[in-house]
Amino acid sequence: MTGENLRRTEEKVEESLRSGGGHALAIGFYIGTLVVIIGTILALYGLLGSSEQTYKSLGININLWWGLFMVFFGCVALGMSFASPRRRAARRESAQRRDS
Repeated sequence: MTGENLRRTEEKVEESLRSGGGHALAIGFYIGTLVVIIGTILALYGLLGSSEQTYKSLGININLWWGLFMVFFGCVALGMSFASPRRRAARRESAQRRDS
């Protein structure tokens, strides 16, 4: 009886992956994209903004540095999202479907 239940569960998981339930894009893709966009806006504001803002922060352009950090972090999150095992498995499965 347990062998039959295990087989049914495996079939449900395979069906879920085939029907798109596996979701090839992880949430890291969306988070990374948003962080890159906001970081770019912040870095541009730091570059093009008034010079009075550096006086308030002891001569450090906080907006520029945090914007650059956010762009870097967003790129890392996007890279990890594209290199995720879930995405690689979905790509491999779609290639197998095309071949058969």
